[in-house]
Amino acid sequence: MSEYGMRRVGEGRQAIPFLLPTILIMCAINLYPFINGMVRSLHSFRIMSQEFTYTGLRNFRLLLQDELFWRAFLNSMTWVATCISAQFVLSFVLALVLNSRELIARRVVRTLALIPWAMPPVVVALTWRYMLADRGPLNALLGVLGVANPPSWLLDPSVALWACILVTVWMNIPFMTVMLLAGLQSVERSLYEAAAIDGANFLQTTLRVTLPAIKKVALVVVTLMSIWTFNMFDIVFVLTNGGPGNASITLPLFAYQNAFFYYQMGYAAAVGIVMMACLLLLIVFYIRQVLE
Repeated sequence: MSEYGMRRVGEGRQAIPFLLPTILIMCAINLYPFINGMVRSLHSFRIMSQEFTYTGLRNFRLLLQDELFWRAFLNSMTWVATCISAQFVLSFVLALVLNSRELIARRVVRTLALIPWAMPPVVVALTWRYMLADRGPLNALLGVLGVANPPSWLLDPSVALWACILVTVWMNIPFMTVMLLAGLQSVERSLYEAAAIDGANFLQTTLRVTLPAIKKVALVVVTLMSIWTFNMFDIVFVLTNGGPGNASITLPLFAYQNAFFYYQMGYAAAVGIVMMACLLLLIVFYIRQVLE
């Protein structure tokens, strides 16, 4: 570990006594659901019959053999990777625009850019479900532009998941933009001046000055958005409910269906444990990058 990383670890240890009360409260709130979920994942529990039978790792073995689980897993990976990649690129470009001193009415534009983030996710999903309907405004616009057979956004198995991704990207861009904008505003102007003296163009300055300078901020926001997107439930549930034909089902929706439609709480808990394991890998990667 580098000297900087060791210093950060030392500072973190000094902060532990101040954070301890909050940590204890958070553990009290979250520890019981976590332990309960672990216990249920090792049991077969049905709500209707109230049967609670120890089955060991049977639920996890069934998961590995469940084709619908693997479809949900693949959809979730596609969902997170596509959403985060698109959000980062678009948010970074938008943050550069909002950070420009030549932008007219910067404060007004920044305020308007936050509107999608200020809307509740369910409201966003309901609004977009109307817009993406077969006879909705979007297809009407495409018809005016000369598109003979506009896609059935929410009913076509090959398009439904991408429609959900489109809505998620639109909703989450403002938050990532604000975070990246804060990072851009912390970059010292002298770095840009030095790059200009060296003859660097805009692309070279962006790749060699701007991105390295906001690496820590970008890492934090990408990690947070990855966790939130991976756990997101409401957008898919309202838009497609995992359909058509489970084409857009994700792991949170898969767990919900098993818990509250089929009343297989142990199986649903096992799905939750798998989701937690996936997120732990992401968190470990984030911590290693921060401590470098």
